Amino acid sequence: MAEILIGLAEALPAAEVFFSLRAAGHTVSVFQRDTSTLPLTRHLPVQNVHRIPAPETDLPAAVAAMQTLARSADLVLPLDDPGLWLADTALTGRMISAGATGAPARIALDKRQQIDAARQAGLAVPDTLVVTRPEDLTRANVFPAIAKPSLALADVGGKLSKGDTHFLANASDRDSLVARLTSDMAPMLVQPLIRGRGTGIFGLCTEDGVVAWSGHERLRMMNPHGSGSSACRARQTEPDLREGVSLFLQVIGWRGPFMMEFLTDADGTDWFMELNGRMWGSLALARRQGLEYPAWAVELAQDPTFKPTVPARSEVPLEVRHLGRDLLQVLFTLRGPKSDFHRQDWPSLSSAVTGALRPGRGPGFYNFDPEFPRYYIRDALHTVRKTIGKARS
Repeated sequence: MAEILIGLAEALPAAEVFFSLRAAGHTVSVFQRDTSTLPLTRHLPVQNVHRIPAPETDLPAAVAAMQTLARSADLVLPLDDPGLWLADTALTGRMISAGATGAPARIALDKRQQIDAARQAGLAVPDTLVVTRPEDLTRANVFPAIAKPSLALADVGGKLSKGDTHFLANASDRDSLVARLTSDMAPMLVQPLIRGRGTGIFGLCTEDGVVAWSGHERLRMMNPHGSGSSACRARQTEPDLREGVSLFLQVIGWRGPFMMEFLTDADGTDWFMELNGRMWGSLALARRQGLEYPAWAVELAQDPTFKPTVPARSEVPLEVRHLGRDLLQVLFTLRGPKSDFHRQDWPSLSSAVTGALRPGRGPGFYNFDPEFPRYYIRDALHTVRKTIGKARS
């Protein structure tokens, strides 16, 4: 079996990826920010812990540190966008990647290219205005809208930056944003806000097409304004949508696991949001169904002809939730909505409390593994402390 380097270890799916790879017989090492203290490395048998400078603070140093890891393991598996960026930039040609590299990796980090591919594949795409200069934003005239960076990450003055998202309730908000933008701004996308529920489609793209399809719908989000789910449920994927997703992946030349995010409106239209070209937060839901995407990614990287054995799955709806994120949802709910658009669907405090305190069995939680039955509780407490600490700073 192989030694797999995963990271960044702060990413939400890190523990589930560790459990998947360990169950497949691999040893697991991690790379993480040098300022982080994580339950993953304190309470799970990680082979090696490699600390690198935070790419958000010193990107050249982070790249140099990653390059020294070239021979530290057999393969690298990125867990989040910074991990994908670093693995593709620093380790290309130095270590086998079980994630995207080259053009597919760049597409996974560039929503403009994703939107072009989604249109070619016949997926439903919201009307999108690409803003490359501040004056381009003045053409936005459908409200409420969201303005977000087109690049998931960008090198801004030697720091890896995610950029800010802005809600535009009206023309006044738009004009205020125009006044704050600078001529050297990164490209942005402006799209109308669509009311609906967050959904996702997952699978493994092999040389013969996509296998091991699965899907989810969000039941709750940690931050009701829009964030990763704190609870989700398995969802059937319709043949027409699968066909569009398959064509999208063919257009961009994708191989390996994938997660595509959609927003499903009241009419049942699945609006394309983005491709996540690395491991994703709700991985626990797939693994509870026997879909070991992380271990399969490694197998596929080692053998391009690999085909997974896909287990039969129960028709009973399956739900999983993140204990720490559910507790935080209560706090975000108490804060209240930032806009009238969000106020309409804002969860009640009673529903948030009920969701967080509802009893459940271990497998029904993110980051549970029977070999480490208390880990998910430790991870939940860490998540709450970290988030509250950021809010106070």
